[in-house]
Formats: sequence, C-alpha cells, structure tokens
Amino acid sequence: MDGTPRDDLTQTQIMANPALRTRDDSGIAALALGTVLWAIALAVVLLMGYTGQVVMVCALGTALGVPGMVLASARRARSRHAPRAPASGVAEI
Repeated sequence: MDGTPRDDLTQTQIMANPALRTRDDSGIAALALGTVLWAIALAVVLLMGYTGQVVMVCALGTALGVPGMVLASARRARSRHAPRAPASGVAEI
C-alpha cells in the first residue's frame, strides 16, 4: 500500500460512500455479459448450421443467465434496503 488515507478506510466507510466502491459486487454485470455472449454464440451456431449438443449448450447458457440476473437483481435490491449493522460492528440486543 502506498500510505494514502484511502488505505485506512474501513469496509463500513467504503460501503457508505458510493464514490469509493469501484466494482459491481452483485455480479449482475458478469451475468449480463455471460448471457449476451451465450446468446451471440447461439446465433452463430444456428447460422452455421450446427445441431444437437452445441445448440443445446448455447441455448441453456442463455436460458440460465436470465433467471440468474433476476435472482441477482432481487438479492441486490434486498441488500440495499436491509437495515445496516451499527458502525461499531456490535449488534444491539
């Protein structure tokens, strides 16, 4: 680490400030990219005249990506609306 103040930030501070979050922790971007790539692969194999298992694998990759994105979106929405733990890290009883 280079000794900048950013090295001393806690996970709570990073999660509280959207400007400090640099990645998509929900995985929706990865799921969307994978689903689109499977759909492109399906179109290519159909245009090239393939049949059987190759088409089925591409179709299943595309079909499984859609509910995956729905589930990941729902999980992200729930986590955004969930109550946060106290900053001290100790839950109140």
